[in-house]
Amino acid sequence: MKRRVNSLQPYPFASDFSAPTPKSADTVQMSTEELALLLSDAQASGAAIARNDALAAEAERLSNTSADLKAVLAGIVDLASSLETAAIDEADRAAALERVRRLAAVVIEGQGDLFKQ
Repeated sequence: MKRRVNSLQPYPFASDFSAPTPKSADTVQMSTEELALLLSDAQASGAAIARNDALAAEAERLSNTSADLKAVLAGIVDLASSLETAAIDEADRAAALERVRRLAAVVIEGQGDLFKQ
């Protein structure tokens, strides 16, 4: 690939082979198209970062809610197990187990509401 040379600048030769002092008027030149592309890229990158942060926060919230729901359901199962082996009247045991089943049904059916927190 050949590059076109626009200008030549003399290199100041020093007898001690030290590097020349840098010019204080260093400037960056950028075309309007290059600036627009740079701004567009920065804007897209910022939007992607914000979107990823929002998705990560939502995933974390859903994970925590799911863990809470699992803990509640495990507690209900444990309670039902205790009621089945408890030394109580058979009618009371059946009534208690029916209440536990209704409670579990409310938790399972209403889990959509839990995720709206």
